Amino acid sequence: MPENDESGDDDAVVIACVQELDEFVTRKLRRYPIDAIAVAAGSFLAGLLGALFDERQFTADEVRELLREIESDILDPERRT
Repeated sequence: MPENDESGDDDAVVIACVQELDEFVTRKLRRYPIDAIAVAAGSFLAGLLGALFDERQFTADEVRELLREIESDILDPERRT
């Protein structure tokens, strides 16, 4: 992700966004199987990152870095705590 001097503010925004997404999934999407939600979220993320890349808000390297971080968060149990 692009870095700037306001990383503390950025962290707070990301945390708040994750909490809202979690609440949304819990309240609005609970009727769907969790694997369907995961596939849909992956498709949505791919579209979002593609749009950010197309609009030059993320570079290809930044997209790759974010995807590596996501992979590490998923596959490394110690990072999921």
